[in-house]
Amino acid sequence: MRTPSTDDLISLAETAGIAVTWHRGGPQGAWIPPENRISIRHGMDDAQTRCALAHELAHMWLGHPAPATDRQEMQADRMAAELLISTVEYALVEQIYGPQLRRIAKELNVTTDIARIWRDNQERQRSWAGK
Repeated sequence: MRTPSTDDLISLAETAGIAVTWHRGGPQGAWIPPENRISIRHGMDDAQTRCALAHELAHMWLGHPAPATDRQEMQADRMAAELLISTVEYALVEQIYGPQLRRIAKELNVTTDIARIWRDNQERQRSWAGK
């Protein structure tokens, strides 16, 4: 499965009736429910942009208000990680780089935080399955 590009994520938002706009300075992204809008900080690299956009889309899909709670932020991060990283691609990259998360993230075009969240979530699921 091919992971979504920035353009794919923008199309997902627009299909859901959500406008994607850009801002300078401030947070990497913002979900603004009353306006049905996601705003992304201009000037970030592609990995940061993809991760911020996926995170804000997750807030929208999960029906989170703004501002979100810490728990809701973690839920949005987990959903963004699942959207942006495929199990097959992660496994292939991990075979090449081993546990070097920074290199894995770069290869998968995500932030190190999103790669870590994805990996931790997979480990948590495996531990639950083993119980």
